[in-house]
Amino acid sequence: MMYTLDELLMKMGAPETREKGQIRWHYFDRKSDEIGGFAEVRLLDGGVTLVAELRQWGSGQQDGGDVESLYLHACRSGSRYAVTKIAFDGEEYPQPPKSVIELGLSIFHARALDISILMVEQAFNRDDIVHHAQPEQPMLQNAYVTRRLQSARAQEWGVVVPFRPRHAKPAQARL
Repeated sequence: MMYTLDELLMKMGAPETREKGQIRWHYFDRKSDEIGGFAEVRLLDGGVTLVAELRQWGSGQQDGGDVESLYLHACRSGSRYAVTKIAFDGEEYPQPPKSVIELGLSIFHARALDISILMVEQAFNRDDIVHHAQPEQPMLQNAYVTRRLQSARAQEWGVVVPFRPRHAKPAQARL
């Protein structure tokens, strides 16, 4: 089954990958290393290869030992991409049929959304903790502290884009 790059990225919920070359979401629980996850979509070799990976461990399960994983590899042939390999939880499907590919794309979309939601909640919770812990300070000093915290957060997270599904059709130019 052949797909355009836009079709693959849209089905995975990561259309920004085309412009950025790589998109990732991640979260973790500092109290317990048994809860966390990441999802990543990247274009390699100048866009010849598309790789999507995701791992989510201990989220919602009773025994932090469960790990969900997905790996998708696609290569460009002309202007379209062929999914050459897909793996779910270690079960590998070389040259997968269309139904397995579609299942993998929808699983990635759903899990990446979960990870993105948890990542954003974690960022908001951290913001709440930081802002509540500060004593009352003059307005200018608060603005300075806020800018320093935002700068530190940007360095800590790297390139992270919150999950935003988009419509399949490109947006029309607005006048």
